[in-house]
Amino acid sequence: MKKAFVAILCLFLFVSFLAAEEESAEKKDKEKEVVLPMITESVTVSAKVPRELPYAATSELKLDKIEPIKPKDLTEILPSAPGAYVSSGAKSEWGVKLRGLGTNRITLLYDGIPIYEPYYNSFDLKAIAADQIESVKVLKGATSVLYGPNAMGGVVDVLSRRPARNQFNLRLDYGTRQTYGVYAGGALRGRNLLFTGSASREASDGFNWVNAGETELRKNTDYERTNVGGKLYYYPGNGAEIMGEVNYYQSEYGIPTATDFYKKQYWRFRDWQRLLANVGGSFPLFAGGYLKARLYYVKHYNVLDAYKNDQFQQLTWESTYDNYALGAFVLGMVPLGGRHQLHASASYRDDDVSTQSSLTAPWEHYEHKTLSLGVEDHFRLSDKVELMAGASLDHLNKQDGENQTTLNPILGVKFNPSPWSDLHLTFSQKSRFPSMKNLYSLPENGGNPDLRDEIGTTLELGFTYDRGWFLSGAVFHNRIRDMIESRINADFIKQNINVAKALISGFELEARKAFGPVALAAGFTYLDTENRESGDRLDLIPAAQLNASVRFSRADLFSLTVWGLYASDSIYHSNAGIVEVDPYAVVNAALERAFGPVTVYLKVENLLDNEYWSEPGWPMKARTVTAGARFFIEAKK
Repeated sequence: MKKAFVAILCLFLFVSFLAAEEESAEKKDKEKEVVLPMITESVTVSAKVPRELPYAATSELKLDKIEPIKPKDLTEILPSAPGAYVSSGAKSEWGVKLRGLGTNRITLLYDGIPIYEPYYNSFDLKAIAADQIESVKVLKGATSVLYGPNAMGGVVDVLSRRPARNQFNLRLDYGTRQTYGVYAGGALRGRNLLFTGSASREASDGFNWVNAGETELRKNTDYERTNVGGKLYYYPGNGAEIMGEVNYYQSEYGIPTATDFYKKQYWRFRDWQRLLANVGGSFPLFAGGYLKARLYYVKHYNVLDAYKNDQFQQLTWESTYDNYALGAFVLGMVPLGGRHQLHASASYRDDDVSTQSSLTAPWEHYEHKTLSLGVEDHFRLSDKVELMAGASLDHLNKQDGENQTTLNPILGVKFNPSPWSDLHLTFSQKSRFPSMKNLYSLPENGGNPDLRDEIGTTLELGFTYDRGWFLSGAVFHNRIRDMIESRINADFIKQNINVAKALISGFELEARKAFGPVALAAGFTYLDTENRESGDRLDLIPAAQLNASVRFSRADLFSLTVWGLYASDSIYHSNAGIVEVDPYAVVNAALERAFGPVTVYLKVENLLDNEYWSEPGWPMKARTVTAGARFFIEAKK
């Protein structure tokens, strides 16, 4: 870690030297004042200069980085962000780890609304279609208190598309194993109104996998997905915006049986639905301030069927979850004098779960209420130095057991030697409330209503440079206490308890540069993890991860993008002992050519047809080929 700190400091000194050399150019150009957009969907106001970036290390994946790789959903976008590790396991639900912390410790925002299934406190990345995405912001480490509770591992902030002009977009594709996709979307704008809408349909017979050098169908991997959404904006004037949004996602899919380490299970999601509806707006507040308010409703409904064998004819049991969340939040910023910016937030969420473990079992009902109040003060000491201090008060009102209240502080200092570079040092504490499954599942499944929330503290030193080259890096140290683990008690019954302590330390680097028609990007993450109780590494966290991409683009010729990922080995604690997960590398490529409003493309995933898996027993897909065409028209200004 000392070497890592030295490396980051040396890089920052190099950045500072570049900034000093360009000081005269800065004076000549005199940077123009940046006008911040009022975007209702965003939790924070974004800006174009590094001094406005969050105090947490942040990777932002915008449309110009997303579109060339032709992704289907969020699982194919997030691996481009350093520190983000995407994998799939039981139930074929895809999750992500940010610096080693998984989905139940991460906040996923879709247009500012927290998206998670309330019983498991987790989410499925496959349920976020890529065609709807404008940008993805990945925040790690000391995230702002404005994001509310349960963001101990970080935040994935997804913004859907909001075109400025009338447009229409149609995409069709077809690939391996009769996999097809149809997408249509567009926007209509009036004087004070803007409507955006989209609809997509995807289906597949499944995917192939490489088994001992032979390619074969991975049984029970077929799926069907439908996604429909729309947003209506109203602009009453004076910089205000009012927005209403509805998004509906429905799928049905098979869950392949594990090839190893697990008991054979023959499961299918007969129905998996999510409905999101929200209304709110952004409004100017005093001189230079803003106020945002949202009311939202998120419903999850799914039916999981278990069968006796792989013929999927004799039903063993059927489990149903009918859950919803009703919530609201208010965010605001007020300038105080010429140097202070006071940020504040208040959020409330009511999670309601109804579950039936089988068709003959009674329905069980659980409810949680979560309240969070946060405040941050950003104080600029000078043109180059800013201080930040804040705290959030997070409260969980349980159905059973003692209620919990935690005060989570954050402190930071940022140094801006120039408008395009910064160095930040941040300390924060974040808590994660136990899920309803942790608390209320049957005693034989580990339920414990007296669980406390997990507490994580993060210390981060990072830098950003963005002029010509984009460079960023961070060194971090995370300490987690009261981690929830399942243990066998004296009566030989499994129970969830607060016992474990963990350390996660490491560093990450990111670089991007365009050389004419060629654009290069790379990110590297190193993680040193330890369970302080056992002394072992934490499960399924590669020590090193490298992602890279190269793109050649000429409007009069074609665009070719090649990207890939390398992950080092990891371990997994199974019932049979520690399982070693081999390192792997995967390379993908996409070729496209535009003919007026029509673009045709060819995409190849796992180009080298490698046999690999991110979790033992769950092999990833073999080489997959997809061909498609996109028709796009947009009104002139």
